Amino acid sequence: MSKNMRKIEKLLIATNLLYSLNSISNFATAQIKENPLFVADTIIKEKPHYAQELLDLEKEAGFNVQSSHYQILDSLVNNIGKYVHTGGIGNDSKRTQALNNLESIDLTLKKEGFIYKNNSELLFYESLKTKNFNSFHFLALYLEVASKKNLPIISMEAGEHFFAQYILDSLNYINWETIFGVKQSENLYKKLLKDSKEINILTKDEFLSREYRSIGFYLNKNKQFKKSIGYLSKAIEINSIDPLTYKYLGDSYSALGDYDDALENYSMAINLNESFLEAYNSRAEIFYKTNKLQDALKDYNKAIELNPKNPEFYKNRGDIHFLLYKKNENVWDKKQNSPQAEKDYEKSLELILKK
Repeated sequence: MSKNMRKIEKLLIATNLLYSLNSISNFATAQIKENPLFVADTIIKEKPHYAQELLDLEKEAGFNVQSSHYQILDSLVNNIGKYVHTGGIGNDSKRTQALNNLESIDLTLKKEGFIYKNNSELLFYESLKTKNFNSFHFLALYLEVASKKNLPIISMEAGEHFFAQYILDSLNYINWETIFGVKQSENLYKKLLKDSKEINILTKDEFLSREYRSIGFYLNKNKQFKKSIGYLSKAIEINSIDPLTYKYLGDSYSALGDYDDALENYSMAINLNESFLEAYNSRAEIFYKTNKLQDALKDYNKAIELNPKNPEFYKNRGDIHFLLYKKNENVWDKKQNSPQAEKDYEKSLELILKK
């Protein structure tokens, strides 16, 4: 299968619309390269429940998901659906109708009191009650409404941020910021993204991998480490290039005392993101615990390079300098201290006193 054919197939999967192989070939022949969503009489529509499935997964994982959470979701989606309309217009009015639908969803959510919370790891059932949504949860609501009202909306990811894309035809679309309620230029995302991150279209499974990660994170917080490993491993099975999932998986292995697997996952996280501060710090801590002092020193050097205002990093690096100095110079019986350790301790204290 050619690169263009694979791209077309992924786009079809991302929109949760099933096409015959013959239809896909027709797309390739017609040289449609962007958002191939509309082919007369060839579409068999599925209706996935994005937001509902988040609740199902959280209930399955043992969280306190009640029937009331499903009722809140159903009421919200039905209320939004009253103001969304499709069909019955010419091509020239598609953009206007699309913007009206997107604005209606946003306005309804605002009237219901939902606000943005800059926290990448929130459980959906709790967010429904608190009305604090991160970008992932806002997108899940848009997708739930889109499924019920047959809106051509797909999932988009820019780093750790999620937004919606409303398809107008095979070549045109609207990028919609669900947390602000405004359309957004694709160039802005590209300009603001860091660490070589890209804008990606997400399939249904890729979308859900983000939920598996959140569940794994909270199971870890609840000290259900083995169960956490299962959900995080599932997330990696779906999306093997997410550095944060490897970091969380390393945390769970570390909590179980499995330092080899923890180091392996921290290293994977760093390989995928060379500026991943928390992964360097966590790996350094294990190197320190296992007496791999030179390796720990390298990671603390990198951590300080990435965040030179953290007093804890200097203190820990000072401890390593102290131990290495005593070991190499064999001066345990002398009242001498490592010059590097003293500098790090002094810097650590300076940063503590500035707070």
